[in-house]
Amino acid sequence: MKKHFLIFFISTLAVFAFDDAYLESVEANIEKYDVDTVEYTTPVEKKKIIQPSTKVTVVNKKIKKPSDIEIFTNKRIKPINYTNTISLKKLEVSEKKQKFFHMILPAILISKEKLKLKRERVLSLRATSKEEWTVDDTKFISDLFKKYRTEDINKLANRLKTHPVSIVLAQAAIESAWGESRFFKKGNNIFGMWSYDKNEPRMRTKGTRKGKHIYVKKYKSLSDAVDDYFVTIGRGAYKSFRRKRNITNNPLILVQYLINYCELGKKYTKRLRSFIVHNKLRKFDKFKIDERYL
Repeated sequence: MKKHFLIFFISTLAVFAFDDAYLESVEANIEKYDVDTVEYTTPVEKKKIIQPSTKVTVVNKKIKKPSDIEIFTNKRIKPINYTNTISLKKLEVSEKKQKFFHMILPAILISKEKLKLKRERVLSLRATSKEEWTVDDTKFISDLFKKYRTEDINKLANRLKTHPVSIVLAQAAIESAWGESRFFKKGNNIFGMWSYDKNEPRMRTKGTRKGKHIYVKKYKSLSDAVDDYFVTIGRGAYKSFRRKRNITNNPLILVQYLINYCELGKKYTKRLRSFIVHNKLRKFDKFKIDERYL
């Protein structure tokens, strides 16, 4: 009995020894292999063309008296588009300024939001093959090329950018003489935009230039006037200004590049700068349209 047990015990040890030797051999061989890392790639989703899914729900309003101009108490404002203007000269200076800025402010933000949506679509189309464009996409770009006088989609995207509200407000106050100019009161013409097309709504100025009558545009609303202003800046002789607004959003720096806007040149840009500072207009750069209207 002891003899059989001894034989079994020795045989078992031999098997374990063989198994250990085999496993060590296998492990040694595994370490010799250079195992390639397998990389799993997921399909890249093709960029979709962005169609403006939202738009500004504009609230049109007619002004009958100064109290009809809404004063905004927070930075999220209602997109009110005033369809006419009235004189504010009978108000105290501080109230007159407040009413003027808050009358123009919504129109600026409405225009900026509309341009933002257009620019987003342009950038989406730029990143997409033209073969994937719809007929509507092609017309959309073609119309903008014509309006902004370029055939380059990169330039178009740049021309659709906007700049700080404070600059627009300062120009609005200066160009319209705080809303007391005849063009502003009778034609919603905030910035004194000239008209060269006899078929568009316009009004004649009292003066002449080189013996010829001068005409200025008439707009249906303040928002339309601001829309036209941004187009003028986007395609006019303001190349250095457009370049600079790609680098900085500081209005006090940017106004220096609006030297071509007025015949006064540097005197005009210095006036804009001091006007922004004196009237503390930079606070308006933080105002946005209330999301409930988008």
